[in-house]
Amino acid sequence: MNIGTIGFPQDQQQKLARILGLSKNNRYELVDFDLQNLPDLLLMFGFPSESDSPLVQLPTGYRSRIIQVSKEQPQESGLGHIRYPLVSSRVIRTLDEMTSENEELDGSELQEAEQAAEQRFSKYQSADSVSVSGAKSRDSFRENYRVLVVDDNAAMQQALRLELEKLPTPVEVTYADSGEQALQQVTEHNFDFIFLDILMPGIDGFETCNRMRENPALKKIPIIMLTSKTSPLDEVKGIMAGCSTYLTKPIDQDEFQKVINRVSNWVDEFKQA
Repeated sequence: MNIGTIGFPQDQQQKLARILGLSKNNRYELVDFDLQNLPDLLLMFGFPSESDSPLVQLPTGYRSRIIQVSKEQPQESGLGHIRYPLVSSRVIRTLDEMTSENEELDGSELQEAEQAAEQRFSKYQSADSVSVSGAKSRDSFRENYRVLVVDDNAAMQQALRLELEKLPTPVEVTYADSGEQALQQVTEHNFDFIFLDILMPGIDGFETCNRMRENPALKKIPIIMLTSKTSPLDEVKGIMAGCSTYLTKPIDQDEFQKVINRVSNWVDEFKQA
């Protein structure tokens, strides 16, 4: 899958090249933009003027293959979107969702599939864009949170419980020692968000997360993966499996509170909607 670019600063072009190297099976290759040999997807940095860019020369049917990289949503409907700044998980997930199982589609079918992928991903972007102060301002809307902690380490379960108890809202915590137990728990109970360890006996966190996302009732629940690794590849694998964000073990209190505020704020907004 060839990826072309327009308007990228050199440092962002280099960063994008490194990110694409993390993609599954190295499916994506960064290529020079050529109007005579158009790439499979075209990433457009910012909001270039149509009259001052090669965009004016593109075929009308190619518009559905353009992805805008910007802080704001595209001004033109129908374009894909990757929110700036570039984050490996964000880029890979968006590209995968736009291309997987849709590479044989064309015309309006492809455009509809790409728009659906962007809508699914934007729900998790909203959690990243919320400030901590914004989360605290909505305490009055909260009742209590139901949380599932999936980790076979009792000390980690205890550490997460202690951090969750610092929230201004009561938290009901349920524990699972394995992926299999977690899958059983989510069929019997409703949870607001889930902490999921990667390395566990039986099926690992990636497989557990993937199976959870196959359940329509769990597609919108934030899943926070717990990992002792900081490899970008592990992050990409988690995002591809459907996790919402990561926490590195051992738990850092400040980072935990930042993540949980973003996630709980998203949960609050979803409940109100």
